[in-house]
Amino acid sequence: MKKLQIAVLGSSKAICTKKAYDMAEEVGELLAKENCITITGGGMGVMEAALKGAKKFGGLTVGIIPWENIKKVNKYSDVTIATGIGWSRDAINVNSCDGAIVVHGGAGTLNEVTYGYIRETPTVAIKSSGGMAEKIAGTHLDMRKTNRIISAKDPIDAVKKILKIIKEKNINKDFLSAFDKDLEQLDDKKDWEDIIKRAKKELKKFSKKENSAKK
Repeated sequence: MKKLQIAVLGSSKAICTKKAYDMAEEVGELLAKENCITITGGGMGVMEAALKGAKKFGGLTVGIIPWENIKKVNKYSDVTIATGIGWSRDAINVNSCDGAIVVHGGAGTLNEVTYGYIRETPTVAIKSSGGMAEKIAGTHLDMRKTNRIISAKDPIDAVKKILKIIKEKNINKDFLSAFDKDLEQLDDKKDWEDIIKRAKKELKKFSKKENSAKK
């Protein structure tokens, strides 16, 4: 049976409180006990704590880092994915999970949560951890109200809720987000053919300019 991949999103060392660190570590422990794979951004603070907790109970840990060197990761990462694309890697963190748990966090965490909101990734925020998690817990990020950020009171509650939401989503088998459904409404074949034609024309123009410059 495939293991669930859960991302733990939250504060880097610069703004991580001791309370947030301890909560993230407990989240990692609980995920490992549930035989889940724990994914973080591979840095310090909440990211380190979650992987540390998972390692305590033999859980598989993954660090998805913004840099191009696999050595730039905390010591608790079993598998390191060096994206080399800077903070754009936030999207990869969320795209690589079945669900996400938010612990504390700042602007970077909000960026990850926003990606998840658009993709309708099940997301639970531990309100008592403070930071961004406190602000977004129990809310929708825009007027579409497609994906509510579920509020949890503590790590135990958060893990319990995220697993329940993922199970329900898998039973319903509706994996298309509202964003995907919007795209489905397009006259896909014709639209993409037009886009490709325009791109080829622009490429030809660019090539001609390059050749002229070389002469």
